[in-house]
Amino acid sequence: MTSFVNRQRFNLLILIGVLGLASGVGGLITTSPELSLAAGVFAMLAAMIGAAQVGPHTAAVADIDQLSSEVKRLSEARSTPVLTGSGVDPITGLLDSSLLEPLLLQRVAAARRQLHPVSLVLLRIDGIDRLSTKDRENALSSLSGVLTQTLREADGAFRADDVTVAALLENTSESGAVWAAERLRGLLHSSPACAGITVSAGVACYPSHALDADELILRAAHALDEAMGRGHDHVVVAQVD
Repeated sequence: MTSFVNRQRFNLLILIGVLGLASGVGGLITTSPELSLAAGVFAMLAAMIGAAQVGPHTAAVADIDQLSSEVKRLSEARSTPVLTGSGVDPITGLLDSSLLEPLLLQRVAAARRQLHPVSLVLLRIDGIDRLSTKDRENALSSLSGVLTQTLREADGAFRADDVTVAALLENTSESGAVWAAERLRGLLHSSPACAGITVSAGVACYPSHALDADELILRAAHALDEAMGRGHDHVVVAQVD
């Protein structure tokens, strides 16, 4: 009887673990992935307690290993947005605009926890409004190709709207973001495929210029407007109130 009760208790705890992990996976599509990860961790601990009550058991070990793998996967995925549709802009090959805000929210939250900066650079090709649709698409494609070569693997590149692309720079201060924007300008100048293309850029950094994702986008957009107002080929950093 005792063995039967322990086995039933073990099975119940394993079920709790699986349900907890399911909650964790579901939570990845919310704005609180940390809570989802915590649910998975506690679920794994519950399963381990159950395993200890029934002693060595091959199936139990396999279940716990599987739970451990799932928790690890959740941890690695918690800063990655869930893609809707393809998630990729067909013209530029960059991530589409629907992913910019959720990823920025997650990166700012991570930067707040880990006490490191994150920067947003908004870029627009000078004179793009005067280009034909075909020429505009070709110019955006060329810019995007150079941008992806400039960024690190941890960074993100997006088509923010019809005429603007964005670079999300992980663990990058204001000075680092300006350096990245200037490097991009230099590569555009030297690339035969980008002959005649110049860009205006607006730079904003958490926490120097903004304390949340919405404000960071707004600050970068204002800096971009100022850069465009100065004429072609300028990089402007957001102002601190």
